[in-house]
Parts: sequence; C-alpha cells; structure tokens
Amino acid sequence: MKSYKNIIYTLFLVAIPFLANAQKKEKSIATCEFTVEGVCEMCKERIEEAALIRGVKMAEWDQPTGVLKAVYRKDKISEREIHEAIAAVGHATDQVQANAAAYDRLPKCCAYNDGVDKH
Repeated sequence: MKSYKNIIYTLFLVAIPFLANAQKKEKSIATCEFTVEGVCEMCKERIEEAALIRGVKMAEWDQPTGVLKAVYRKDKISEREIHEAIAAVGHATDQVQANAAAYDRLPKCCAYNDGVDKH
C-alpha cells in the first residue's frame, strides 16, 4: 500500500511543473488593435501576411476602418515588432512610418499617400 502512495506522490510532483507552465503560457497571450494605412484587398493581404511573424497567432485587417487586430504571444514578440514588420512592407501604422523604399514599390492602386481612395 505504501508503494502506491509513493507512486501517486511522485506523479503529483512531476505534474506540478507542467501544470504551472501551462498556466504561465496562457497569460502571455495578448491582443492589440491599431490603425494601418491601406486601401484595397491587395493591401489587406500584404498587411496580414506581414503581421504574421513568429509569435503572432492571428492578424486580421479591416479594410473599411483600417484597424488591424492581432493576437500574439508577449513572451515571443512585442506589439512594436508587429508595427515594424507591417511598416517594412510599405504600410504605415499609428506608431511606425512606412519604409519609403517599400512604399515606392507598392502597386499604384495601393498608394494610400497619393490620394488613392479605398476600393
């Protein structure tokens, strides 16, 4: 009978770190929303693809409002890094200006600074 208690006790001690770690990871998930400049479906694809870097679980850009919603792991990436990844492909966010060379490479229909209306 004593050996069963020892086995159960040992299993319990082994399981505690795994359970504690699972709870810790759950708390590291965050959601952010911010504005990203863009005008069309091509912009949407480019913005969402750029935002899906390591640590980002989901990114969705709403074309009419220009708001990107992202779910990410705070222990893997920061919100600022998401802004920078999007700006690197030519789309400005409310915190980071677009990379000028990348903006110049955007198709004419995506040139949001040049007076192109959302379509």
